[in-house]
Amino acid sequence: MVDLSLKFASDTPRVGLAGVTAAGKGAWQVRVMIMWLVMATLLLMIDAPIISARRFGDPDDALRLMEVRDLLAGQGWFDLHQYRVAAPEGVLMHWSRLVDIPLAGMILILRPMLGQPMAELVTMVAVPLLTLLATLMLVGRLAAKFFDNETVGIACLVTAVGTPLLLQMVPMRIDHHGWQIVLALAALNGLAARDALRGGLAVGAALAASLAISIEGLPITAVFLGVLALRGLTTTRGYVGLAAASAALALVSSAIFLGTRGIGDFGTYCDQISPIHLALFGLVAMASAGLAALAPRRWPVALGALGATAVATLALYLTAAPQCRGGAFVALDPMMRKYWYENIAEGMPFWHSPLPAAVELVGVPLVGLFCIVLLWRDAKSAEERAWWRDHGLVLTGALLIGVMLARASATACGIAAVPTAAVILRLIASVRNVPPMRRIAAYLGILALLMPPMPVMAVARLAALFTRHATYSGMPTPTSCRYDVAARALNALPATDMFLPLDIGPDILVRTHQRAVATGHHRGAAGMHDVMAAFLAKPDEARAIIQRRHATLIAVCPDTAEPANYKYYAPNGLMAQLLRGQTPRWLEPVNLAPGSHMLFWRIKMQ
Repeated sequence: MVDLSLKFASDTPRVGLAGVTAAGKGAWQVRVMIMWLVMATLLLMIDAPIISARRFGDPDDALRLMEVRDLLAGQGWFDLHQYRVAAPEGVLMHWSRLVDIPLAGMILILRPMLGQPMAELVTMVAVPLLTLLATLMLVGRLAAKFFDNETVGIACLVTAVGTPLLLQMVPMRIDHHGWQIVLALAALNGLAARDALRGGLAVGAALAASLAISIEGLPITAVFLGVLALRGLTTTRGYVGLAAASAALALVSSAIFLGTRGIGDFGTYCDQISPIHLALFGLVAMASAGLAALAPRRWPVALGALGATAVATLALYLTAAPQCRGGAFVALDPMMRKYWYENIAEGMPFWHSPLPAAVELVGVPLVGLFCIVLLWRDAKSAEERAWWRDHGLVLTGALLIGVMLARASATACGIAAVPTAAVILRLIASVRNVPPMRRIAAYLGILALLMPPMPVMAVARLAALFTRHATYSGMPTPTSCRYDVAARALNALPATDMFLPLDIGPDILVRTHQRAVATGHHRGAAGMHDVMAAFLAKPDEARAIIQRRHATLIAVCPDTAEPANYKYYAPNGLMAQLLRGQTPRWLEPVNLAPGSHMLFWRIKMQ
């Protein structure tokens, strides 16, 4: 058997909490840059067809580009309406201008040299790759702090093979999820700081930026603050770290709110940071400052104070914003939940994902937790053991969040990278001189640690081969629809309101001057409801809904998931009949864009 205790080989230096050795100081950044260049090159090669076709991996990426375009075209900094969705009023989005800044900034810099289209394309490739670089730098910094440069390289590799994380940073992925991973890792680096005050400030500032980008960061924020509170209860550092983090969270959140939202809207929203949240952060900051100043020595007193703060914060929130008890998507009606929200696997618990993806969503963080246990067991000092406890608690919290919200597992994968890399390196060192068969078995075990879903995917692929069932593995099939071809035809027509499935709306909007009744973004709930109701309804009922929206054209990409869902749930509904080639009398099929593989119908006027 391979010895899993963390005994280092003589040629593998170990570094503890004091930081990197003098010989390796600074060299870890070079190791990270080399790993990033290799990864970026591979991603560019793999995604070259997607890049050349300007194909977005997610509708949010397309709508994000449209938001940036509108900003550069003169739309107000504080105005986050999408005016070509549910026109003329538009839809007020809950997105943050923080994510728009690097995109708009790079386009502005490149536009005079490359022109608008090429500047956009370069930006959509470069910004995700720079997000990946920031992620690797933060992972590498943490690995260098506790170990050595060899571990830094392995940690970068572990990060790269964590598919849930990497998919948020591939070219064309310009939405906000990658930045939230970066900010969570920045908070983890702050947690590892030796100076409690500076570390706490870094934690709070990173979490404030993450929350401004998406309120989905609230659970991981509670995890970090909880770990800092535990430090105050169990170490001599006191509550300085908690007080600093809480103060930074309150102050930076307020500054970002004023800088990106202004003073024109102080309403309470359940899906983004609002004044009520700023008040909650202020309450926590004041309570934490008081705890740090009083520094109670008896833990029951301190625990009581922490509990009272938590209860008061929750009571204030539920009293001031009772409408938010149902969460960020409280505005969704039952139809939208059943036919839209519950069909978005990344927004559901991990078991809603295909089996290989589900295994990876929880497998990578679970491997990281197992490695943390080994590191904690073999720690040489109480300080080092305390760090692995804290790291393990953060990873446990991130894992539990990812269990309930699949896309959040990407953050857990990043947090798991360093401990996993440390154990993998020890395993590699321990089998260098063992017999060949044992070495092969050990390397297979290492591969399983790196990529937990591999055995499941191998079985699924073999089953697909023998059963000749192309989708057995549960992996999605890309659409054959050419939105660029459709766009050329649509741009030759006058602007009109189009009735589109929710998921293709952003692609049509960003490529054309047309308008959409709705896209898959919950702030436009009324339009979303009408789109789903019409496609599920019988043709005569659907006609009234569509004409009420003043739409003149229907377009469908027939091989995407959304039309298939409508057909499944309503076999006699409008969408099902259209896919079968049954056209109601009030629609006229038009071969608008040959070669686009899309279907179009013109709506006849009454």
